[in-house]
Amino acid sequence: MWYQKSLLTFIALSTIVSACSTAELTPAGARVAAGRGAPAESCRPLGYLTGEGGGTFGGAYISNDKLVEYALNDLRNKAGELGANYVQQDPPQLGNGHGTTTTATVTGTAYRCAFP
Repeated sequence: MWYQKSLLTFIALSTIVSACSTAELTPAGARVAAGRGAPAESCRPLGYLTGEGGGTFGGAYISNDKLVEYALNDLRNKAGELGANYVQQDPPQLGNGHGTTTTATVTGTAYRCAFP
């Protein structure tokens, strides 16, 4: 019977971890460059966005690096949906629940830039 409890614990933990936001890059998001530098003067701002990674339930089981990666992917995906090809990102912010890092947030401004 111990194995049934172990299996149920594993399934519950897997469900919690998979319920966290683990954004993969979409095709549109993959076309968006991200950086902290100011865009070229020819770039047109499209909006200020927020990318999020992780979640209260299960985010503690994901490394901080991955949480930031997921948040940046989410930001790039949202910028891509607007037709952007560059996003000037702010530094990531890590959030916690019960003393453990569980979320990451990356904000930034999406731009449409004309490249020669």
